[in-house]
Amino acid sequence: MSTLDQIIYRAPSGARGIILQAAASLEDPGSGDLWLRRLDPWLRAGGPLGRCYLSFGPQAALVRWHDNTTSGIAWQFAHAVVGSSAVLTGSYALLVRELPAKLPGLPPDDRPLQVVDTDHVQLSHPGAIGARSRSKEAISLLVPLLGHVLAGDQRVTMPWTEWSLPEAVVWGLVSIVDMLGGTRPVSFLTYAPGQAADVSGLLVSFRSGAAVLPPDPGFETVARNLATSYADNPAGLRQALRQHGVPGETDHARRIARLLGMWPQPAGGEPPVTAPTVITKTVTAHPGSPATVNAHPDEPATAAPPTSVNGGSRRGNQVTCPICLTLINDWDALPRWQWDRAREVYTELRIPADVTGPLRTNLERGSAKRCPNPYKFNPMDHYLPADYGSFGPPVVLGFVGLTKSGKTHLLTAMIGAMRAGLRQYGIDCWALDRSLHHQFLENRVRPLLNDNKVLLGTQEGIVTFTDAFLMQPGKGQPRPVVLFDVAGGELTGVTGTKKFLDIADGLFFIVDPTQIGTGGIGDDTFDNVLDLLRGANRLPGHVAAAIVLNKSDLLRFEDPVTRWLRSGTGALDAAEFLSESRDVYAYLQDKGAAPWTLPYEACAKATLHVASPTGGVGQGEGQGGVFPRGVTPRRVLRPLVAMLAMTGVLTGPEAEKVGI
Repeated sequence: MSTLDQIIYRAPSGARGIILQAAASLEDPGSGDLWLRRLDPWLRAGGPLGRCYLSFGPQAALVRWHDNTTSGIAWQFAHAVVGSSAVLTGSYALLVRELPAKLPGLPPDDRPLQVVDTDHVQLSHPGAIGARSRSKEAISLLVPLLGHVLAGDQRVTMPWTEWSLPEAVVWGLVSIVDMLGGTRPVSFLTYAPGQAADVSGLLVSFRSGAAVLPPDPGFETVARNLATSYADNPAGLRQALRQHGVPGETDHARRIARLLGMWPQPAGGEPPVTAPTVITKTVTAHPGSPATVNAHPDEPATAAPPTSVNGGSRRGNQVTCPICLTLINDWDALPRWQWDRAREVYTELRIPADVTGPLRTNLERGSAKRCPNPYKFNPMDHYLPADYGSFGPPVVLGFVGLTKSGKTHLLTAMIGAMRAGLRQYGIDCWALDRSLHHQFLENRVRPLLNDNKVLLGTQEGIVTFTDAFLMQPGKGQPRPVVLFDVAGGELTGVTGTKKFLDIADGLFFIVDPTQIGTGGIGDDTFDNVLDLLRGANRLPGHVAAAIVLNKSDLLRFEDPVTRWLRSGTGALDAAEFLSESRDVYAYLQDKGAAPWTLPYEACAKATLHVASPTGGVGQGEGQGGVFPRGVTPRRVLRPLVAMLAMTGVLTGPEAEKVGI
């Protein structure tokens, strides 16, 4: 558990009045005096329209102001959270939610405030601010900001134009600085009606009426390509920077040299950055349903098309291969391939250029594209559905758990229930690759759901995803969703088939109830996967978690399992998800199974669920490989719906609250 202290300050009676500490959780009164001296100029410089994050070396502070129009300086109280900068990072500070419209009453009798347990802080979904950070408005500010940061400027003032846009711009900056491997502290004040003070490292402030900065001429090309590549595919940009050795350089000058090698600045310079041109294209979402999509699924129809990481104008969508992690710069330019059933090989699909309309659509249906795989880290040729990169970055989901935990049965029951069951939530879905999906139906879904057969576990060494879908909530943007099921033995090692973890958006952690009470050491796959994600700096904010108490029919007589097995409204209800998470978490803690709850504590967005892929008692072994009482899945879609909300496939206020 990580903790932070909180302090509440009273506004001065006027611009030159004294700021007083109203309450604090600090044990040492001297610490309060120190923090007041540190924060006094910043408390006066900011206001309720923004937030302030300050990095003081090993310590950091987040300040938010409570609005009060009767105050001489437009705020009545300021709320500061202070503590270790390793916990209170810039990204964390941007995700902490706005102060409520009415602050809770101050503790009576001068009692201190409570220390903040960061595990229970309500954070916004990183997908929302991440999407806005890649919008046209944010990128137009991010380009000149990046140019000045790369040039080594310590103080950069940007124009403040609208609420929440500065936070999005800073999120983009912090994300890119992290990808570059930068170590310079980044502080920011997203609304600065007053004069900002001094702080070590980089300080970015936003001021109403400030002039738009011209790009630094020496770094304009690099800044534009970094910003627009980030807008198109953050994971792809991170991979490209790694491939060019940028984050491995500890010296700023050498890091800049590598960036300039990726995107050389033309000798004659370039014209000032302007808002990029809008490019849209028409694709066939599913038969009879044309849809216009943008370069990135989170952007509105006016979103800007980014530049390829190779420089120059953007030619097509960038995609990171989930199998070998190769960054594919121009997905649209790849040739199409088709599966030759007779020869059991892929052959290139050659269609004359003058073939258009329904005939071309018919010929292209079910085709695939081969990953260029230039580095041959995965020596086998591998193929992805042709539409995999046509709808923006796919949402990659994986299943984590020991062998025999029921991962395969849960995934199979989930896919079997998906098409009809998701419509209850207003979600339409269809297979990205009809051939792959048909194969999964024949080999997995029908044997389980129609013939009540016990399925064999996932083979080790499998390096491709199980199935992939396009999911469209209501009239929203279709999003590709890719499902990985890796053998439990593979997940306990440090090498093997787990490359998808480096780009996974969400993971289902499967708890086997038969393992609870066998020593309380937890699941090796959970521990190993969490360690890998931490090592890749992907926790807490980059991966969502859904912990599933699987085979819950074995616990059907225990409360609260029995209650939740019979519950479910079929609606996206954040309060219901939170209630179920609370009950399952408490149940596991009570049963001495706390290690199985670690993903809930490690991930910024997480839920807990009960589910039964078969709905019947007994696993079927020793009875001819058949479930004797038949198969009736229960609540297998609830973890998926929660995950779709936590990873941004489902949007809106209710979806944003799921997993907090």
